[in-house]
Amino acid sequence: MSETISPFPTAGGAFNTTHWSVVHDFSLQKSAPERAHAALTRLCRDYWPPLYRFVRCRGYSRADAEDLTQGFFAYLFEKQAFLNSDRNKGRFRNFLLVMLKRYLGAQRAYEHRQKRGGDRTMVFLDTGKLDQIEKENAAALGSGGPIDEERLFEWNWASSLVDRAMEALRAEYAGQGKNRILEELQPFLFGGVGLPTHQAAATRLGVSDETLRSYLFRLRARYRALLRNEVLRTVQKREDIDDELRYLCRVLIARS
Repeated sequence: MSETISPFPTAGGAFNTTHWSVVHDFSLQKSAPERAHAALTRLCRDYWPPLYRFVRCRGYSRADAEDLTQGFFAYLFEKQAFLNSDRNKGRFRNFLLVMLKRYLGAQRAYEHRQKRGGDRTMVFLDTGKLDQIEKENAAALGSGGPIDEERLFEWNWASSLVDRAMEALRAEYAGQGKNRILEELQPFLFGGVGLPTHQAAATRLGVSDETLRSYLFRLRARYRALLRNEVLRTVQKREDIDDELRYLCRVLIARS
């Protein structure tokens, strides 16, 4: 029987997520412009994939969705619309989604959008990631089922956390010359059907079954550590991590 490993470390409860510590740096545009722009870049990196997918699911073309997503972050940066919000009420991620809905409803991107390369603050989106998101979007929209925008946004955001943890894991293994090990063991990380046996993987790597189990133990432990580090950056307090992980795990499982 194959073992199924949750993409999140298991740990029910309320989900309390925020990025206010990063958002605070937006207020430093005059005194520390480089720090303020770094905050914008960091927030964009964390949130643009689910926000972009949300815009695409509203029926906008790829080009318009790119401009709308970039325009939205520029709007947050230039207008500092978040500074008057109460950080003690609700999740920052939900606040961000509400702001995006208002932004789309007002058609701000079409009224104020400038040509790329102008003097407006821009954050460039990862083209390779965009291609991947487009493929995933086509599959999701082609399912024919009803779309719950908020739930889909949460799922996309959770998926982005997993993706970033995996990217960090691949970079670490590549830096240690262990690409082959990761390639063989990655199927066991999340589990599922049709997995190879441990013995077959060990044979391909030329190691014993015991060594393979040791490799897999370290891989899972490192993945979980990297994922917890990603989540830590999005919560108010360290003690909120486990609640958030449990919630996001349920979100991912509900769509699997």
